[in-house]
Amino acid sequence: MILKKEEKERLVLKLAMENNNYRTISKIAHVSFIDIGKIIRKYNGETEYQNTDPSVTSKAFQMFKEGKNRVDVAIALNLESFDVMKFFREYLELSNLDELVTTYDYLGNKLSIFLDLFGRMKDEGILSQPAIARFVQSAGKLARLEEESLEICGQIGRLNDKKAEITEEIDQATSLLRYLREECSKI
Repeated sequence: MILKKEEKERLVLKLAMENNNYRTISKIAHVSFIDIGKIIRKYNGETEYQNTDPSVTSKAFQMFKEGKNRVDVAIALNLESFDVMKFFREYLELSNLDELVTTYDYLGNKLSIFLDLFGRMKDEGILSQPAIARFVQSAGKLARLEEESLEICGQIGRLNDKKAEITEEIDQATSLLRYLREECSKI
């Protein structure tokens, strides 16, 4: 006789309440150990993945989710700083903040510069996408202007050198002309 799903579940629960072990329940109801566990957990109101004792990692994730800082997590869970940093990084990645982790890695010890820039942009009200695009465009123009300014300064320096050479030649020519006039006047 083939039992419907609901009938099998009732049979499994009845056998479990009679203190039968999983092996006996499995033989009588023709249900796997995994399905027996699922049926019993469902009856008890437990979720499939519910764990009565969360891991240290889960506790750390929960604290990060609640807004606790890394020092508080380290103290509360008695963790080494390396472990807290590892858990925090994993938490950020699981929270779809991968770009933030990548940016943090890229910045290395220059994070304070980035945070200073962010603070100034926030104060100036330029944190929208269009405002940031204009800011980056302006920064690019500024960098190009700075390069052009340096090139122009170099050209001015070269022109000043040329001017000094020409002035020297004019002074020499003027001196020669004066000398020649003096010599001509003697004749």
